[in-house]
Amino acid sequence: MNKKLLLPVGVVVLIIGIAILLLNPGAANLEIARNATNAQAAAKAISENNQSYTLWYSIGMFCSGLGIALSVGGFIVGFIKKD
Repeated sequence: MNKKLLLPVGVVVLIIGIAILLLNPGAANLEIARNATNAQAAAKAISENNQSYTLWYSIGMFCSGLGIALSVGGFIVGFIKKD
């Protein structure tokens, strides 16, 4: 990867990660349980909701971490290159 692109790509990936984390709705398990007809249906719906939440949270955290690493790396490479 071009060293000049580290910082801009890092910032973009960081913004994407933060957007995923902010737009990911929290697990509304209480409302799912209240609307279920029986206990098994509630458990299945809550499990599916938690899996989806966990997947998007993991993707958001990965993008955020990668964005921070690329941004810091780009900043350091730019700082060192100027000297």
